[in-house]
Amino acid sequence: MAAILKPAQVTSLKVLGFLYLRLGAFDRAGRLFQALARLFPEDAELAKSLAAAELEMGHAQRALALLSASPLAELASDPALLLLKARAHWRLEQNEAAFAVMDVYLSRNQKT
Repeated sequence: MAAILKPAQVTSLKVLGFLYLRLGAFDRAGRLFQALARLFPEDAELAKSLAAAELEMGHAQRALALLSASPLAELASDPALLLLKARAHWRLEQNEAAFAVMDVYLSRNQKT
């Protein structure tokens, strides 16, 4: 099914999803990113965008699950993923876990 979409079309849909996020249309962004993630399950950028949309929709547990699963599990030290993960923990009132993630974020992003 993914073969029917050309790379430029996929890029356009990703941009549309990002615009939905920026405009606060989180449900639309979530549905779009979910459909694209089903077509392209190994696309880390799509998985990250879907996690962000889930978090904005108030589904912090789903966001954490996405951030811990493939293809994002391999990018555990990515600064944007660490911040998303910390926000999800805070939304779930898991303050210790949120602080632990922020410690990792700060330790990996310190200027030396």
